[in-house]
This record gives sequence, C-alpha cells and structure tokens, in this order.
Amino acid sequence: MSARRPLRRGAALLLAAMILTSCGNWRGIANVALPGGLGTGADGYTVYVQMPDTLALNANSKVMVADVFVGTVRAINLKNWVATLTLTLQKGVRLPKNATANVGQTSLLGSQHVELAAPPHPSPQPLHDGDTIPLRNSSAYPTTERTLASLATVLHGGGIPNLEVIANEVNDMVSGRADQIGAFLRKLDTFIDQLNRQRDDITRAIDSTDRLLSYVARQSDVLDRVFTELPPLIKHLDDQRDLLINAITATGRLGDVTDKTLSALRADLTQDLRLLQRPLKQLGRAGPYVVGALPFAVTFPLELDNVPKIVRGDYLNIEATFDVTMSAVDDAVLTGTGFSGALRALEQSWGRDPSTMIPDVRFTPNPADAPVERGQ
Repeated sequence: MSARRPLRRGAALLLAAMILTSCGNWRGIANVALPGGLGTGADGYTVYVQMPDTLALNANSKVMVADVFVGTVRAINLKNWVATLTLTLQKGVRLPKNATANVGQTSLLGSQHVELAAPPHPSPQPLHDGDTIPLRNSSAYPTTERTLASLATVLHGGGIPNLEVIANEVNDMVSGRADQIGAFLRKLDTFIDQLNRQRDDITRAIDSTDRLLSYVARQSDVLDRVFTELPPLIKHLDDQRDLLINAITATGRLGDVTDKTLSALRADLTQDLRLLQRPLKQLGRAGPYVVGALPFAVTFPLELDNVPKIVRGDYLNIEATFDVTMSAVDDAVLTGTGFSGALRALEQSWGRDPSTMIPDVRFTPNPADAPVERGQ
C-alpha cells in the first residue's frame, strides 16, 4: 500500500503538468481535430486558404463545392498576420489554380462552412496539393447577425422617413419638364459621343502635359534661378523705363526711314535681285569646280601641289604642251572678229576630222543667255 501511494502521486503530478502546459493552446472542444472525415485519408490532398475574416468558423467545419461536401477544415492558424485555413479535400475534387474561397453560413443557427468555386475565367493550371488560395481570391459572406444589425439600423433612424421627401422633390423637379429633360439628355449624349471620339487626342494631350511637367521638374534649378534673378532685372528696367521708351521711339523712327528708303529703291532692288539669279545659279553649279581650281589659281600656270617638284633652287623642272592647231588658234585669237572660223575651215579642208577638234565657241551655248528660272 505504501509503494502505490508515491506512484499515484507521481501520476497525478504528471497529469497536472500536462494540463497546465496545454492550457495556453486550448481553444475549446470545437477546435479539436476529429479523426476521419472527408479528405483526411490517403486519397485526399491539402490546400491552404488566406482569409480576411474567419467569422465564427471552427476546425472540422465542412468544405463544399457546388453545395457538395468535399472536404474538412483541419486547422485555423495565423501566418504572417493573416488568418490561414488548412483544408483537406477529396482526391477527386478538381479546381483551377485561381479558385475562390468564401466563408458562408450553412444555417440560421450559426453553422458555417468554406465554399470553393471556379472563377468566371478559370486558370488552365489545376489546384495541387500544398497550393495556397491568396487573400485576393477569398472573402466572407455577411452573417445573419450582421444582416439583422444592418436592417435594425435602417429601420431605426436609418433614413427611411426621408425617402418620401426625396421622392416628392424628384417628382416636383421632373413634373412639367419632360421636354427640357429629354433635350438635356440628347445634348448630354451628343457631348459624351464627341468626347469619346476625341479620347485619343485627350490622351495624347495628357501624355504631352505629363512630359512637359517632367521636363519642367528637371529644370527646377533653372526656374528657381530665373525667379530669383528676374525681380531685380524688372526693377532695373523699371528704373530705366525712360531710356527704354526713348529707344523704342528711336527704333520706330528708324523703321519709318528704312521703309521710305526701301520703298523708293524697291524697283531697282527687284531688278538687281532678278539679274543676280542667273550668275548665282551658275556659280552654284560651278561650286565644286571652283573649290578644286583655287589651288591652281594661286600658282597659275602651275598647280600648288607640283610647285615643290618643279622649282629646284634656281632651276625649273617643267614640261609644257601647247595646242597650236588651227582650230585652237581660231577660238583663242579670231573669236569675235570677222575672220572667226576661217582657220577652222582651212584645217577641215586639209582633212582634219571635226570630231577631233575642240568645240567651236561660236556654236557653244552661253550660260549667260539661258532663261531665268524664277524662285531659284
């Protein structure tokens, strides 16, 4: 008898320690996981659901799909400050990865369940074991208590007596003004239609304004300096306003004199500009050749690049070819005289082929005689 008494005392102390250590985690008999149930066997899989509000939901509550009992709520935990449900579902339940979850009330007595459903646009990927339905895809239906509380608020000073006043005022406003209201609605429809047609321009204007404001924001230092230095400048101009007025008046008199002078010379200036069109046009055409001839013009008759090769001390190393054919002499000496073309004809009579002779200047078009092209 004496040996059993210490054994009983040890068992009692052990039982008391177990009860005391488990008191912190005790949340009621309703939250104790029961053995068995749908989805708890080897053929089930686990899904986690983040909930904004679990209401009065308990562990062991039903999980339903299309009003069919398909699983069980195994646990309700707080993970990263978000209520997270642990659901076990039957293996045959197929849901998309973006499935939705809602906490609903099964009966008026307060029993609640979790409802899983596919969204209007389901994902092609299925919901697998260990997946989590995020907070954005979950919600909770209003409970009976909340519905009755809202109804009581409306019935007791919730504004229902004011509905009659609102209805009377709306009736007074509309009565006898059907034509005006119809015309206003038609104009509003036209306005909205035109506004809708201009939406691209409005969007472009908003984007342009955004870019302008971004550019102005980057130039904030420049704007600050301008606003800082501009007031002293304005004050200085205000002090010198008499000089500015005199300068503006003098500029006006100069403009009058210039207008009178140019008006008198308008015809001559027009004629001079008209005559300058032809040489300027030819000069523009000859521009590439003029640039290439400038080195030759400085050291005529030698090219500038060849001068160091030709002049060697007091000696000239040069070779020249002179064209003294009758056609060349005719063009160079007799052009413009009464004998122009005589030597050329004599050379041809001796059998010279005209195609091998230099062109006859008498029949070569003169660029100065070309018609003036207006606007060039």
